[in-house]
Amino acid sequence: MTVSGFFRRLGALIADLVRRGMRGGLSLIRSLYLQGESWILDGKRASYGLAVTRILLGTMMLGLMLTNFSTRFYTWGAGMAWSGQFEYPGNDFVKLWPFRIFLDQAQNPPLFTVLYLIAILLALSFVIGYRTRLSQFFLFFFWVAMVESNANVNDQSDNLTRIALMVMFFTAAGDRWSVDARRRRKADEKAVRKGTKAVFLVRWWRFQRVVPEHYTNILHNFAVIALAAQVSFIYVSGGLYKAGGAPWSGGWAIYDPLHVTQFGPWPELSDFVTTWGPGVAFATLLTLMVQVSFPMLLMRRGTRIFALIVMLSFHIGIAVLMGLPWFSLAMIAIDAIFIRDVTYLELSGGLAKAWRRTRTAGASTAAPLEASTEAPADADAAADADAAPARHADHDTDPAEEDVPVLASTASAP
Repeated sequence: MTVSGFFRRLGALIADLVRRGMRGGLSLIRSLYLQGESWILDGKRASYGLAVTRILLGTMMLGLMLTNFSTRFYTWGAGMAWSGQFEYPGNDFVKLWPFRIFLDQAQNPPLFTVLYLIAILLALSFVIGYRTRLSQFFLFFFWVAMVESNANVNDQSDNLTRIALMVMFFTAAGDRWSVDARRRRKADEKAVRKGTKAVFLVRWWRFQRVVPEHYTNILHNFAVIALAAQVSFIYVSGGLYKAGGAPWSGGWAIYDPLHVTQFGPWPELSDFVTTWGPGVAFATLLTLMVQVSFPMLLMRRGTRIFALIVMLSFHIGIAVLMGLPWFSLAMIAIDAIFIRDVTYLELSGGLAKAWRRTRTAGASTAAPLEASTEAPADADAAADADAAPARHADHDTDPAEEDVPVLASTASAP
């Protein structure tokens, strides 16, 4: 073989490899495009996860307002005058009218209390999913106006909650485990029975679908992506920032905050958790590595479960050991979107079966208990028959026998 022939064959081999690589690459791109198109258009993703996010976020806001109800004036009302927030607000939100409603009425205790109670009702409506979009719209303004009126009591969960409320407005957060879902189901069943279709506004008020689902699927799924990206940004940026500090890279970062007096509701528990140095170092470095690699760990089911367990443990530790339950609940609420709908269905189905078994077992044990309690009564009645024979003269059957069908039906009830 000549040198020119060798190079011709080599060139042909390289050209063939390039063509094969291009075909494979185009096939991969096409497959990813079709899968992405199907993921975005064919249905609403993380619908149960968003329901859990809605419930937990609403519970967080509700819990924060209820636990601070007695100190509401000192925290966000007239009592915060010492902080200078009236003359020099700590952020730009309260310079805009919709977000000034609490600051403007902070020195009017009765009206401030009315606004506070309205915010509580809106959070409750958001939790149970009643008029979800409407309550969420107003809750956003009330919540931001309240928490941003005093910059001295804010934390990072307030920023995340504000972003989450904005993004979730484009999702169907009330489609699962909500009063709205129950209303929609009843309205649809009624429409099928009557064979009629209500007008646009009536269907909207009943939480029935008014826009073709493939359009709402696009908004919903892109909002889910935006929410997941926001959480990933928080974890990765926080992890990279921590990695630059000596406490986290050295492995003792978890020890320090657990022994701060202001953030130590259970000093004995904090001492117990941080007694073993290698355990503290392992937990510190593990949390740091999971935060930095969080988006990559979401790619596969096994690593995703591992990452979520680590971050859930991290947030629960902050809630219990540092006394920051509402901050942790906000973070856990957003992480709920990474759990698959099928997992939520399996969990809810298992809980429903366990509840039914518990009720059935309770009803079945109640029958012999009631029968045993009536036996002495019948014996006493037989013993007293000679003293008062006329008392049972009108009865053809034993009262205990009359109760048997009732007990049997109770035992068989689910």
